[in-house]
Amino acid sequence: MNRRSFLQSSFTAFAGLTLNVRWAVASGVEPFGKKYWRRIDYEMPAFHTRTLTQGPAHHFFGYYDVSPWSEDESKMVCLESDFQDRLPREGEAARIGLVDPDTGAFNELSETRAWNLSQGSMIHWSPLAPNREIIYNDRADREIRAIRLDVTSGKRTMLPLPVSGVAPRGRHALCLTWGRLSRLRTGYGYSGASDPNPKTPHPANDGVFLMDLEKSESELVVSMQQVYEYAAKDFPELKERHMWFNHTVFSPDGQRFFFLARTRDEEGEIDSAMFVSDLDGGNLKMLVPFGSGISHFAWRGNAEIAATYYGDDATEMRHFLIPIKGGEASVIGKGFIRENGHMSFTEDGRYMVTDRKETDRLSQSLWLYDMERDQGMQMIAHPMGNFRNLHGNTRSDFHPRWSPSGKSICYDAIDTRDWTRQLHLVEFI
Repeated sequence: MNRRSFLQSSFTAFAGLTLNVRWAVASGVEPFGKKYWRRIDYEMPAFHTRTLTQGPAHHFFGYYDVSPWSEDESKMVCLESDFQDRLPREGEAARIGLVDPDTGAFNELSETRAWNLSQGSMIHWSPLAPNREIIYNDRADREIRAIRLDVTSGKRTMLPLPVSGVAPRGRHALCLTWGRLSRLRTGYGYSGASDPNPKTPHPANDGVFLMDLEKSESELVVSMQQVYEYAAKDFPELKERHMWFNHTVFSPDGQRFFFLARTRDEEGEIDSAMFVSDLDGGNLKMLVPFGSGISHFAWRGNAEIAATYYGDDATEMRHFLIPIKGGEASVIGKGFIRENGHMSFTEDGRYMVTDRKETDRLSQSLWLYDMERDQGMQMIAHPMGNFRNLHGNTRSDFHPRWSPSGKSICYDAIDTRDWTRQLHLVEFI
């Protein structure tokens, strides 16, 4: 594409209100205010955007760094609900269905009574059948369990525990006690789920469980008591704090995982640390300590993890890249990738997508970063309508996630035509 054609295709209207910003900004240049924008001498990938699903029902996938596409990208999966302005009540269902990536048509497959607005029902395409089978959480009587569902035949297999992460390759899933999460982090748990250890700060019988999807067997591989003992010497304040685990994520090869150990400090604010472990719980290591404000994260390949937290200066949250086998963490896009954000990487690790909230403008933006060239651009700035859609338990985070081929990005956002929550796509040309 020549420079004239590139610039002519730079701006595409999105739902009548959102604009693709095709003036990229080199790292080190502050991207706020018109005076800071400048043309630069390289071309970031060209793209267009579209709203995939439509109202009046709400459609969303949930979390980031998990693909809603099947491996061959012939179909997508998401939840459909009739409301988005409150948390689900116990027993209240959302519909699970396939979405046509071309037309956005929703075809209902099943229902779930274990879901929330931030993470959905933890839907994953199964590594055992990545074009035919999904895994998601549901309620069986009073218990929360995961279901393997063949989207072609309708065959259902109930698993012994609910999932919190599924390996992209292999046969394993990671599991948490969602009742403890429900008690200690409203909005990320499931209404009505119970904590088996409500009076124990860091139980020895709860933590991260590893489940074999083929054998339907599970075992506790990292306990909360183990994490407490690991950290207690340096962080004695953890002794009386009730701990919970959240955000278990496999490495791309399925051989390691990381998770956040979380507590609340004396002011009730969340205090977290990031740990990484081998599949069997061996080589447990604290990568980011308590007190850092660590918030979001993603694997970049099998040897590095990106995370947002406060650095040594503690003045601004940044995106850091951390080598898991040792070495200094480095800032991603210093001076350009700012503040907090939900990041995801292409399979080759070259491109990172992340999001950012602009509360004063009631908008949310999407950013693309070329890790090899150390250059990036703002892709879209999207109106969110009101404060509730940006913050709190009913917020609609973008949670961007890549398609397997890296040719598309899917994110959840408000459709400005009717203010419903819908799936949106960025498609690279």
